[in-house]
Amino acid sequence: TVTTNTTTMGGKGSKPSSPAGSPTKAVPPRAHAPDPVPVAPPTPTRESPAPAKPAPAAAPKADPRWAEVSARYARIFDRLDALEKRALPTPTGNPREPASNSRRDDTCDAARHILNDLVGTRGAPAGCATFMRVPSCYYDEPLEFRRECVGGASVDHMCKTIVMENTKCVNDDTADRANSRWYLVVVQYTAKLNQQKLQKYLHELNNRDGRKCGKKNFHMRLAKEEDSERLTGYVKGAVCPFGCVDAKMPVIFSDKITRLAPDTFWLGAGEVDLKIGMSAARFVDAAKPYVADITY
Repeated sequence: TVTTNTTTMGGKGSKPSSPAGSPTKAVPPRAHAPDPVPVAPPTPTRESPAPAKPAPAAAPKADPRWAEVSARYARIFDRLDALEKRALPTPTGNPREPASNSRRDDTCDAARHILNDLVGTRGAPAGCATFMRVPSCYYDEPLEFRRECVGGASVDHMCKTIVMENTKCVNDDTADRANSRWYLVVVQYTAKLNQQKLQKYLHELNNRDGRKCGKKNFHMRLAKEEDSERLTGYVKGAVCPFGCVDAKMPVIFSDKITRLAPDTFWLGAGEVDLKIGMSAARFVDAAKPYVADITY
């Protein structure tokens, strides 16, 4: 018997070779991911949001000082208008009184008090003024109704007296007539007090005849209600330039009133429902006011 030795290829640990005649398994090639196919952007439709527009350029910022000035004027005008609106209300249930209910009243206490100052103190002639008692609804009605109550020539002849304060004044009283802390200012209802004109006039007034006072020392505003009553002795809606508690308080008179024709104008007379009428010329003689352009 012949024995045939079969030599095994490979070293220690090698896998045995495939038996002769066994087919060798083919190794499949490694699969590669296909290249991505480019996709076109979606076509905009009606439902698709429109592309955002660029934000508009910011508007230039306004100077905040102008806003402050406008706010101050608004507050002044509101308070001026409030003086005429805060009158005694018409009694509930009573019908509106007609203007014809007005009547002369030269003998009431308020009229006598004012006449005592006009005639007794200031030397005005007797009969220099007329006093009219008006309906309690006076301040609830338009200017034309008020004109009818007193028999004024026009609505331009309807005037008011307000107390203005210079908050920057170097003085705390009315002793210096040209540089007082408070002034009685007489203007028409149909005109608006111009704060800048008033301040400019007072600044010029205090820089004459050797006087010197800087612009920073003038800032006019409507006086507080309690100060107005303390200085004049009159409640809101009844302030009069004559018979005031502070007799030294200077008066500033709108120059437009001096040009009225006829020249008799009307204003408050110490009580809400009492009005005084007198000529502008006699008023100037008695009150010795500063006459100036102080309104729009």
